[in-house]
Parts: sequence; structure tokens; C-alpha cells
Amino acid sequence: MNCKGKTLFSIVSIIMIALSFSGCIVHSPDVVYLEHASRTEWAFVVTQINELNDLGFYGSNVTIGIVDTGIDVNHSALQHLNVVWKDYVNNKSIPYDDNGHGTHIAGIISARGELNGTAPEADLIVVKALDEDGMGSDKTIAKAIYFCMDPDQDGNISDGADIISLSVGGFDWPIVGDFMGDASNKACQAAIEMGIVVVVSAGNNGPYNSDVSPPATVSLTIAVGAIDRSKNIAEWSSRGDNDGLPFVSFDDRYDPSKKPEVVAPGVGIISTYKDGFYANLSGTSIAVPFVTGIIALLLEGHPQFKHKDAMAVEHLKMVLMNTAEKLEGQEEPHDRYYGYGLIQSYDAFLAMEGD
Repeated sequence: MNCKGKTLFSIVSIIMIALSFSGCIVHSPDVVYLEHASRTEWAFVVTQINELNDLGFYGSNVTIGIVDTGIDVNHSALQHLNVVWKDYVNNKSIPYDDNGHGTHIAGIISARGELNGTAPEADLIVVKALDEDGMGSDKTIAKAIYFCMDPDQDGNISDGADIISLSVGGFDWPIVGDFMGDASNKACQAAIEMGIVVVVSAGNNGPYNSDVSPPATVSLTIAVGAIDRSKNIAEWSSRGDNDGLPFVSFDDRYDPSKKPEVVAPGVGIISTYKDGFYANLSGTSIAVPFVTGIIALLLEGHPQFKHKDAMAVEHLKMVLMNTAEKLEGQEEPHDRYYGYGLIQSYDAFLAMEGD
């Protein structure tokens, strides 16, 4: 693969098996196709999503932006959706997904029927920024983030996303003071300053000593690692470098923004897929929509935190930090593997009461 002169991002699913100096990522799309499926119930139990759903919270009046490979809106579990759509790859006006990953992400959030998603009543803005191979440039990812912020580009972000879901990852390699992923990093920061919560996959570069993948390196993003059904960290889930190791991170990180921030289910997750199928996928990218959906439930119950400012985003992160479940073997208050712990929906919801 010739990626010379380009900064590319890929979907962070399964295991990244090669990483070139130029920042191109090769991933292994080990997809298990299913014609019928029931949802991965343990994932909804360990994160307390079921408890908030039982209270009647399903993401109503919350808008989620998904930057990925697209969406199959003809899938039986997604036909209820009326999405705002933008295609920066092929400029098509009708939603589609020629890869399948984006449909999997959307299903974890929005599916109805055989496998209900985390927040099926949330509105979706879906931007295709990754091609059929799951690859996309830094500038395209940045454009997609800005579109999620203000879809009609009129300067009024009230019709934009409250949360942006980024199941993508690049590689941050310093070259004469310049960084790959600079455009998308700046776009994430701009969104956060407008009070938009940005949830990003930590990356699949573990267990080696590196760091989370950009744009998860941006301070007030929420970087998400992946656990399995036994609550063990996935071996390939990227670890955080929070001590300013040379050539990785240049500033120490402080609570609540040490990386990764939280972990969520990301191993063996069944969701919707392209062409009407279902699929079983793994990756930190698959953990992202669980956190995205949970935040949608929290914002539905506590709308005072929507589209406020960066301080509101930081406050939400403090809540997630303080209410996360500490897992076996995890260092406290932060662990470079597990972050602050496993995200807990109901506990976070209660902690926000009165704020």
C-alpha cells in the first residue's frame, strides 16, 4: 500500500496488523456474517445501559454524529431512522455503506428489533469519511467533524451533534514539529469548545508501549479502550502514555483526561452490518458506540449539559471518572490499560442529579 505524502486513518476494529512510518494503518476485517442475531446482552448489563433504558431513557432529543464508512438505512433494524447524511468519499446523496463498519457502529447505538441499541431514539448525523477499505485522510475526517457540528453550515450549531462518535484512529509521529492528524485534532478541539462531547477509539496497538491513537490524544476527548465479557482488557487495546515519554506525548496528562478515560465492551459484539446482515466484530472502535449511547442517555436526562462549553464536557468527564467501575488488577485512580474503569450508566446518571 503506497501512502506516501498522506495522513490516513482507518476504522479501529479487530487488530491492526501493520503500521507504516507514513501513518497508514492496515487492519484485518475478520467479519462473521449472520442472517439473524440477538444482541450481545452482557455488554448492556455490565455498563448498566439496561437500567437507564428501564427508566425510559432511549436518547430522545439528543443528536449523535457518526463519522465512519456510512450506514445501510435499508437494514431492517435501522429502517426507522431518518438520518442527516453527507458523503465526503463518493459524494452520493443517498446513505449507503460499502464497508459495513459504520452500519455496525450505528446498530449498537440505534438498532431496533432483534437487537435494540443503546439509544435508538437519538437523532443521527452520519458522515461517510472512510472508503470501502475503511481508510480516510486526516483532512476528510476533519471536514466530517465540522459537518457534524453544523450540518447546514449556517453558523448555528443547534441543529448539530451533541455527541460525535469517532471509531477511527491514526498515528501521531513527530516530524519537525508537525503531527499527523493535526487537522482532525483541531476539529475535535473546536467541537469540544462548543460543548460537544467527542468519543474516540483508543486504538488497537496494544500491548506495546505506545499511546492512544489520534485524535484520542486530544485532551478533552473521551478515549475508549475495549474489554471482553470477563471484564479483561483486550490484549490489542491501546495503552495510554500519561508520563510524557519521548516521541510519544510531550505533556503530562491530568485528571479527568488521562488516556484512555474509560473502557467498554469491544470483544465479540454482534450488531447490524451492510446488505441486511449482522456481524460479530471486535475492536476499540466497537467499544466507542457503547460510550456514545450512554452519554446520549445521560444528556437526555440532564439536557443542561448539551452544547454548553468545554467546562461542561470536562464536568461530564469527571462524573464518568468518579463513577466508573474499578476492575480487578486496575491501578487507581487511573490505569494505562483500563483508564478510570468500566463506564457505568446508572451511577453516572445519579451523580449528575442536582448539577
